Amino acid sequence: MNQDKERKGTDVPVLLTAFVRYDTANQVMEALRKIRPARLYFACDGPRNAEDVPRCEKVRSLVELVDWDCDLHTRFSAVNRTSKQGMFEAISWFFEHEEAGIILEDDIVPSPSFFPFCEELLHRYASDERVWAIIGNNLMTEWPVKGDDSYYFSEHGYGAYWGWASWRRVWRKFDLDMKDWPHLRDSGLLDGFFRSAAEKREAMVLLERTWDGRIPTAWDYQFDYGRVTNHALNIIPNVNLARNIGFGELGTHTVKSTDPRNKEELHEVTFPLVHPRFMMVDQQRDMEYFRRYIRTPYFRLFKDAVKKALPQPVSEVVTPVLSKLQRRLGID
Repeated sequence: MNQDKERKGTDVPVLLTAFVRYDTANQVMEALRKIRPARLYFACDGPRNAEDVPRCEKVRSLVELVDWDCDLHTRFSAVNRTSKQGMFEAISWFFEHEEAGIILEDDIVPSPSFFPFCEELLHRYASDERVWAIIGNNLMTEWPVKGDDSYYFSEHGYGAYWGWASWRRVWRKFDLDMKDWPHLRDSGLLDGFFRSAAEKREAMVLLERTWDGRIPTAWDYQFDYGRVTNHALNIIPNVNLARNIGFGELGTHTVKSTDPRNKEELHEVTFPLVHPRFMMVDQQRDMEYFRRYIRTPYFRLFKDAVKKALPQPVSEVVTPVLSKLQRRLGID
């Protein structure tokens, strides 16, 4: 790797969002200290209750670690805006001031080369409406890569925007409430979009539950919905440049440390970047990603089908037995 790229600061604006998790947020801030972004935005949601107040204040104290010369902006909410609304407002605030930039949540630790990787691609694809976001996280690093390309194009997202960069032009297309979802859902336009019946089933359920509020904390599923409706692509590096360290009870969506997406590996990309010759989706890799990390396990589908088929009194007896068997077999 070109060491000069790792040592120098970055001119790309960076947004760090946080809430009450000091330990993880501290690790992200320490990663930023090594990079010294010239413009840093720090947004923190407000407390939900009295217990949250000192935890929020401790996280906000991380601003004292900004010991390099930079243009620092803070947005500390006095009230809790929730994960959904708070993230939307923080990112909107960021893009009100910047044309493009990097977004890090308080549990996403980037590698040093993530920043110049994003910087180069933000410039390269600034006016290319086909590109939606540049994602740092890659859970498929063991996938055999043909050629020397530094990254690939993907149509998957499923909310895994773990360290990413994008543009104001993209955020302007974002609709948090997915107001046109019922029309798209019923139009038949998505019938040929997905690569399998299983993927369509999972995606339709996910989008429906996001739209109707059964997934009340999401903002990133809506962001990926915007990518779908604009027929855009994400860029993913062929090595993992951002690690999610937030798996556990305090996580919003990543609440289980045994989640298969909980990977410790973090790599550096080699410069100069090798750009793909063709802007085409790696469909096989996208399909394998869905199979490994998104598709509902068959046992859970079986259990849900049994639960729906049986009368409620019988279901209340049978379902716990199936759940006990599931735990004994170690099936998620």
